[in-house]
Amino acid sequence: MMDEVVAVGVVRHNGKIRWFRMDRDNWILDWQKWRDEFIKAGLDVPPLDASGRFGISIVNEDTVEEFIRAASDFELTEGELRSELLQRFPDAKSWWDVSDLFPIVFVDFDSKSYGAFYFGGAKMERYIPNGWRGEFVDFAKNYDEIVFPSSSKFWISGDLNMLDELNKRGEGLEKT
Repeated sequence: MMDEVVAVGVVRHNGKIRWFRMDRDNWILDWQKWRDEFIKAGLDVPPLDASGRFGISIVNEDTVEEFIRAASDFELTEGELRSELLQRFPDAKSWWDVSDLFPIVFVDFDSKSYGAFYFGGAKMERYIPNGWRGEFVDFAKNYDEIVFPSSSKFWISGDLNMLDELNKRGEGLEKT
């Protein structure tokens, strides 16, 4: 059995931004498409078992309420994430030192869109429900203020954008 990889994700539903930290596989919305790709590659794959994700094999606009309710134990507030980042920020040499705090997906149930920004693993943006749009995009910087407001980004504290600062620190390391 593979080790669980935990990842932070952002959910936008009914105009509200919510944060969750849970098994990375839970951020792959359509497990059937994911499984089918393994089969196409000629791998022997066991029957689909969605019990590992609250019994939901496809997370979409029809199952979002059930998904959010079932994932409530994994929900975080912006304040919790900001506090954790502020605690680790002074010693962080780059974004990599705190990367576990930053979201790898932005799931927008309001517009049926899925943005993914990660550094390894399955191409999550490919396994989305029918009728959805998925892309690999730096949603932290590129999403419109209406979709992902600065006030919802835990890495912005007053005038300090800690993500930008961490990226600058990282650039400095590359030059040495």
